[in-house]
Amino acid sequence: GNYSFNINGLLLFLGIMTVSVIASKVVSFFTSDEHLAESKGEQSLKRGLGSWVLLVRLTILCIGLFLALAAAGIPLDKITIVIGALGVGIGFGLQTLVNNLVSGLIIAFEKPVNVGDIVDVDGQGGTMKSIGFRSSIITTFDGGDLVMPNGDLLNSHLMNWTLAGGRRRMSIDVGVGYDTDLKTCKNLISEVITNEERVLKLPKPIIQFEKFGENSIDLKILVWTRNLKENSSTKSDLIIALNECFKQNNIKIPFSQQDIYLHQPDSSS
Repeated sequence: GNYSFNINGLLLFLGIMTVSVIASKVVSFFTSDEHLAESKGEQSLKRGLGSWVLLVRLTILCIGLFLALAAAGIPLDKITIVIGALGVGIGFGLQTLVNNLVSGLIIAFEKPVNVGDIVDVDGQGGTMKSIGFRSSIITTFDGGDLVMPNGDLLNSHLMNWTLAGGRRRMSIDVGVGYDTDLKTCKNLISEVITNEERVLKLPKPIIQFEKFGENSIDLKILVWTRNLKENSSTKSDLIIALNECFKQNNIKIPFSQQDIYLHQPDSSS
């Protein structure tokens, strides 16, 4: 074509795009974990922002791109040539990148996850730290930051515990001796569960006897905890309380044992 770049138009284009990128980074910076207090209200605000931040950043960049193109005086037919070249590039080797970008947009609009949500992705649990254009960051319960491409995040088995209200059911398996009064045992377990404030009253806890085992009558205790993050500590404290309760009421927890009989040969034969 007959279009030619001039230095002023090029500098103007670069300047507007630079300002757009900086503005996008500033939005991300001031909505990150480090700049929001840890009060319940502001934690809720951070979760509410979530993927909206991605949409705001994308809007800023798009507006900046159009303004830069208009200010530089680049004609639309030139832009279509660039888009066509990008299409060829996508066909050859950018499928993964485009898949992650499109997946980021899907996350932003459908919101299967939000910043601050407690998630479990293919067995890896953690808290959603940020949602970016290409990838998202999950802070695992072990303290590490897991960087996951958005395409993999959508295609994986994603469990969002925050959408379920943050509660989680846990189970405790235990066996009691065959000489145990099962009704008394069940009442004692119910009393221990009732005294634990971190266990929800509704749904009601379930205490069910499962089977006659080799050495004990096996039972399962199913309870719901108020907070997913307290699940492990609640289970540990319940086990301690149940063990003390069983000791005080002479309820034995049998363990596997074997009796070995030694037969001595008759020395007279």
